Amino acid sequence: MEPVPILLLDDDANTRKGLSTFLSMQGLSVRVATRPSEAFAALEEGGAGILLTDVRMPEMDGISLAREVKKRFPDVMVLVMTAYGNVKDAVVAMREGAFDYLTKPLDEEELLLSLRKASDYVSLRSEVRTLRRSLGASSPYEGLVGGSEAMGEVYRFIANAAAAESSVLINGETGSGKEIVARAIHFNSSRKDRPLVAVSCGALPEALIESELFGHLKGAFTGAVADRAGKIRSADGGTLFLDEIATLSLSSQVKLLRVIEERSFEPLGSDRAIEVDIRLIAATNEDLARAVEEGRFRKDLFYRLNVLHIELPPLRTHKEDIPPLVRHLLGRLGRGGARVSSGAMSLLLRHDWPGNVRELENVLESALASVEGDLLAAEHLPPVLGAPEEPRPMRLSDKVAYFEKQIMVEKLKELHGNAARAARELGCPLRTFRRKLAHHSLEPSSFKLSRPSP
Repeated sequence: MEPVPILLLDDDANTRKGLSTFLSMQGLSVRVATRPSEAFAALEEGGAGILLTDVRMPEMDGISLAREVKKRFPDVMVLVMTAYGNVKDAVVAMREGAFDYLTKPLDEEELLLSLRKASDYVSLRSEVRTLRRSLGASSPYEGLVGGSEAMGEVYRFIANAAAAESSVLINGETGSGKEIVARAIHFNSSRKDRPLVAVSCGALPEALIESELFGHLKGAFTGAVADRAGKIRSADGGTLFLDEIATLSLSSQVKLLRVIEERSFEPLGSDRAIEVDIRLIAATNEDLARAVEEGRFRKDLFYRLNVLHIELPPLRTHKEDIPPLVRHLLGRLGRGGARVSSGAMSLLLRHDWPGNVRELENVLESALASVEGDLLAAEHLPPVLGAPEEPRPMRLSDKVAYFEKQIMVEKLKELHGNAARAARELGCPLRTFRRKLAHHSLEPSSFKLSRPSP
């Protein structure tokens, strides 16, 4: 992503000159302002996505500044600079809308890293907004919520898949939103005015699945008292979504393969082929490649389905999307005006959500049943989320530190404790990375693979 233009606000001339020169030498676009009023005028003109400001300023303190920028220019990321003695003010400013804070004297590596994170965030948010607009605000689906990088990948995939006609395979854990993605693809494709027919293969007995998919003629089997068109024929001209496709029997897989290859099928009890024009989207929470190796899934069908493939991220890998998801789900549950206490949100962020968004929705629905007012507190949540803590304001810095540690742990696990490579892949200077390791009490050697005993 391209760096985002920066507006530097500081009333000290030496600081302005030194920082602007340094940042310009890094290839960054920098404008300067000496007072908050001058900065607001520059932001009104546009062209700046990041505001780098001292927390102590004439005319307005850093807390009020962050709050006002958030209100007037919600797309601008505010980074505050402060002396060690004023860190508390900087944290409060972050709670009011600032993106990050840096302590003086500034560490050049940390400054560049923070600016890069803010720049990537601005660029990604802009891209996500564009993609969501391209998907259409009036599309008849719900649940695609979040501005994380993981969700950005999902939006990009939907946009690409909607413009194509190829088969789609969606992998994801239970509750991760596979059907939502399938609906988004269909309703933003050229087939949007034609039927979308969804079939949960795992919910149907094996004896009925072929009749459900391919239809049957009257008298084809005991109980077939009338002709039945079947789901494939019902989807003609549109999209057929097959959830839990790994549960299909091998005989049904053979017939489905013919539908894909020949664009035709025969209902049960008929020897006459019926031509159809469908787009197939399949979903599963299983590893189909492994199912192929085990002989449970046909290799040729797998390759036919796996033309466009996406692995939906589990909720535990993008917990930064939980707060907006909670707001969205509360609205869907008819309690859009409800508030979530900091203690409750802390428990929601701590949980790993093995059932993903579906589990989150169920937890909120259950909790709301015991909420009398508009405040959902920790004690309303089920015990599985942990014991309610003494409610306290959850600082943005706490959230940042939590997610930073999780990212570092995951990367160290992936690289078996190689700190230098982890720092490099995360785009963090090694010296800074080692300092963060100490801060989070992480020991790289504990992530190394143990050697088997001789």
